Amino acid sequence: MSDFWPIFMFLSAASVAMFAFISVATWVGSRSSQQQARDRFALLKTLAEQPGENARLVLDMLRQQEERKARRKEEEERRGFLIGGLVCMATGVALVAMFASLGSMKAWPVGLIPFLIGCGHSQPILHERIPIGLPCCGTQS
Repeated sequence: MSDFWPIFMFLSAASVAMFAFISVATWVGSRSSQQQARDRFALLKTLAEQPGENARLVLDMLRQQEERKARRKEEEERRGFLIGGLVCMATGVALVAMFASLGSMKAWPVGLIPFLIGCGHSQPILHERIPIGLPCCGTQS
């Protein structure tokens, strides 16, 4: 029983540290988003009080920023689906190779399950004509 005490202490300290880090990171992120929302509200309030040509230009700039943010979010989501699909496919291939090398010829089709799930995830994204812009490919849009 005393052999497990150091492992228990290490794992409990590591879990407390991990959750403390996550809570601080979340708190900092929410504070910065609150500051951005407050600044944006102040800007819109000032524009509403003083309409004119400059106000229209600033509103156009804000719309362009929102469109860029929406495009970036969509691209990141597509990239996430593609990478997730490729990881599933690689896991499936690795399972097929592992079961085949172990000599159990009846178990290797188990690797086809994650492989086909990965194909299903990646297939719609690979057939689109829009470049994804993976960092390794150098096709940043």
